Amino acid sequence: MPQLRALCEKYDVVELSVFGSVARGSDRPDSDIDLLYSLKPDTDIGLEFFGFQEELEKLLGRRVDVVPKKYLHWFIRDAVLAEAKDLHVAA
Repeated sequence: MPQLRALCEKYDVVELSVFGSVARGSDRPDSDIDLLYSLKPDTDIGLEFFGFQEELEKLLGRRVDVVPKKYLHWFIRDAVLAEAKDLHVAA
């Protein structure tokens, strides 16, 4: 999806993956989309994060929850990573 790649490049996102009900195929029309992201080294998205989230919601047509991969809680990390499906990986 070229728009997704352009959006990731705009916000210095080097990896974007979907997890949760959408990744498992058990989502409903009212389900949000859980996304896991990693930024380029030494990038701090700060308040721009809200623009990234809003643009993702417009592009995907659903509410999204965006979670930084490096801050995944240890208790759920393995399960989330096991089901995550890559949407964008920078070359």
